[in-house]
Amino acid sequence: MRKSTWACLVTIVFGIGVSVLAQAPQPGPEAKKLAMFAGTWQYAGEAKASPIAPASKIAGKQTGRMVAGGFAIENAGEESGPFGGIQWGETDVYDPASKTYRYLGYQNDGAVWQGTGSVTGNVWKYSGTMTVKGASYSIRTEATFTPDGKSFTWNAEISTDGKTWATWAETRATKTP
Repeated sequence: MRKSTWACLVTIVFGIGVSVLAQAPQPGPEAKKLAMFAGTWQYAGEAKASPIAPASKIAGKQTGRMVAGGFAIENAGEESGPFGGIQWGETDVYDPASKTYRYLGYQNDGAVWQGTGSVTGNVWKYSGTMTVKGASYSIRTEATFTPDGKSFTWNAEISTDGKTWATWAETRATKTP
């Protein structure tokens, strides 16, 4: 009698496990919007004089790929500018509890950034903080995609006090085949 009880219990537990796996959650429409940044992009523009760097031309390449079953996008890039080659990475996700997009980024000079954002149509707006050489700054950015999704402009502002804002960078990115 004991063997048949255990066999029945194992069968039920296994059946529930398979059922749960078969019904793995799928990303909702908000998370799927992150795919707008997927692919390989070339970008170029200008960094304005700011508390973190002098004015300069900047250019780079970034690659975005959907990860975690489509719930997040992982971006990685390399950029030339006033400090030579910068390598950076950023992960973005949709947080259904706060109904915002969250991001966390880093680069090989020790700078880190994080914050939240929203999207309306083809315009992404983000705000957060960036730490560079031990000092924290408020940042806000806006990425506006063309209707065909093959390019976007990126504008960033920086503040030392969260009240007074200055243009920090302006770039244009184009998706490469």
